[in-house]
Amino acid sequence: MKVAKLMESASVGEGIYQIPSLGFSNAYLVQESVEPGSYILVDTGTSSVGTKILQYLEKTGRKPDSIKEIVLTHSDADHSGSAAALKKATGAKLAVHEKDAPRVSGQIKKIKESSGFGNLLMSIFGAFMKVERVQPDVILKDGDKVGPLTVIYTPGHTDGSICLYKEGQALFVGDTLRTDGSGAIKMPGNLMNKDSAELRRSVEMISKLDFAIMLPGHGKPITENASHKLKEFVSHGFR
Repeated sequence: MKVAKLMESASVGEGIYQIPSLGFSNAYLVQESVEPGSYILVDTGTSSVGTKILQYLEKTGRKPDSIKEIVLTHSDADHSGSAAALKKATGAKLAVHEKDAPRVSGQIKKIKESSGFGNLLMSIFGAFMKVERVQPDVILKDGDKVGPLTVIYTPGHTDGSICLYKEGQALFVGDTLRTDGSGAIKMPGNLMNKDSAELRRSVEMISKLDFAIMLPGHGKPITENASHKLKEFVSHGFR
C-alpha cells in the first residue's frame, strides 16, 4: 500500500514519474513500451543526487537494474552530474546527443559553453560543481527512438540539447524551456545559453507538436493542455 502511494504521488502521466526531492533539477522515469517493469531515466540531476534516485527506486519497489537506459537532455552538470554513478549502479546504457557527447565524456574539458559574459559565470559555476566524466554508450541524432520516446534536436541552450517526445502525450524539454512555481512557461536566461536566437527557433519548432504534458528540467511540470500553452507563449513573443 505504501509503495503504491509513493508511485502514485510521483506520477505525472501514464507511465511517467517525476523523481521527488532532487532540489535544483528534475529527473523522470518513463515506462519502457516493450519490457514491463523496465524504465528510461531522463536526466540525472547534480552529482549529489544519484543516491536519492537509487533510494527512490528502492522505496517504490523497483530494482536499480530496472533502469535500462539513461538519456541526458543535454550535458550541463545539473543534468549529467550523476550519470556516471547511476550508469555503474544500474548497468543502464547512457545516451546523449552527438554534439554534447564530447562534454559528457570529457573529450571537451569545459562542461558548459555559453555566450558573452555567461562564459565567465560558467567558469565560476564549474569550479564548484564537479562532474565525473563518463563515456556514453549511445550517440543520439534527431529522429532517433529511445523506447517510446522520439529524439527532437533543439539546439540553443547547448550545442546538443534535445527534447524527448512521447507522441500525442508528453514532451520532455530539458532546459529548452522551464517553468516557474505556478507552472508558467519561461525561457532560460540568455546568459545560460550558447545561442539564444537558435534556442527561440527550437522553441518555435516544438510549439507545432501536440502533447498534453510538458516536463521541464527546472520547474513544475505542466500536466494539462501543455502544447496549447506553449503555442500561446510563442505567439505572445516568448512571454
